[in-house]
Amino acid sequence: MFIPKLLEEISKIVEASKNIEVAKIKCKCNHNHFMVYEFCESYNANVKPGFNEIIRENNKLYLVKRNFFGKIVEKIECGNRFDKKQRRIIKVKCEKCGLEYIVFDNYKHGYDAVITRQESCTLKDEKYLDFKKVYSQPIEVYVKIRQDFSYAQFMDEFENIDYVSYLNSFGNIDIYGINSKSRKIKICTEETA
Repeated sequence: MFIPKLLEEISKIVEASKNIEVAKIKCKCNHNHFMVYEFCESYNANVKPGFNEIIRENNKLYLVKRNFFGKIVEKIECGNRFDKKQRRIIKVKCEKCGLEYIVFDNYKHGYDAVITRQESCTLKDEKYLDFKKVYSQPIEVYVKIRQDFSYAQFMDEFENIDYVSYLNSFGNIDIYGINSKSRKIKICTEETA
């Protein structure tokens, strides 16, 4: 199982293969439609609206903007400093009961975050963060995790690491939604290693 510890209680695995798992988010009240919000903080002056994916090419980070068909139409090099200053948090709020869940925080989840312990960076209290609505209607939310290392490989590379840290150290995350017309809505894609 690759799903991060924070999602275990609120998700159900709907697809699994050797390195990939897809989980559907489900509220503790058993409802499965959520409003989705994103907080994105950047100290990089080049960040523009619509750049919602971070990729790594040749050991450099880039912010990219994709068109409807998934082709990269613009790319901005972020540099190494950007890796520590960019903060992205995706949270969902249950349409029925109003409970909120953090689905992804790149300072706490993903390979780089677990290894560099970026969660120790100071950040305003979450209740003061300026979250923006990702989609105007409640949607079903799915999280796709890719993990390229087995737990044994992970332990060989890093001493004194526990299983929870391994689960939170996935290499790639895709978060998407399905709307009432069965259309897929891209929320976030991030390579975390």
